Amino acid sequence: MRLELTARHFQLSEPLRRLADKWVRKLERFDDRIIECQVVMDVEKHRKTAEVLLNVNGHILKAAHESHDMYLSLDGAFEKVEAQLKRLEGRLKGR
Repeated sequence: MRLELTARHFQLSEPLRRLADKWVRKLERFDDRIIECQVVMDVEKHRKTAEVLLNVNGHILKAAHESHDMYLSLDGAFEKVEAQLKRLEGRLKGR
């Protein structure tokens, strides 16, 4: 799987990079058909936003979270996309 990290208006730190990588490894355990993961982190004054775009075998899952801390934003966005991935897996198994 390909992981693409983008930082807007700030320098991406190594701990943020490791946190995103840890989340991606966790998502791979749910579904091994994940092709690509794009993470966009943006800082505007006191607002930190994280967006996660996941390509799962032709299905695009997208989640965003905003908070005062980038770590919380990243966790929130990955938790949302994890829930979407679980729902997608349930729908595909139901067929």
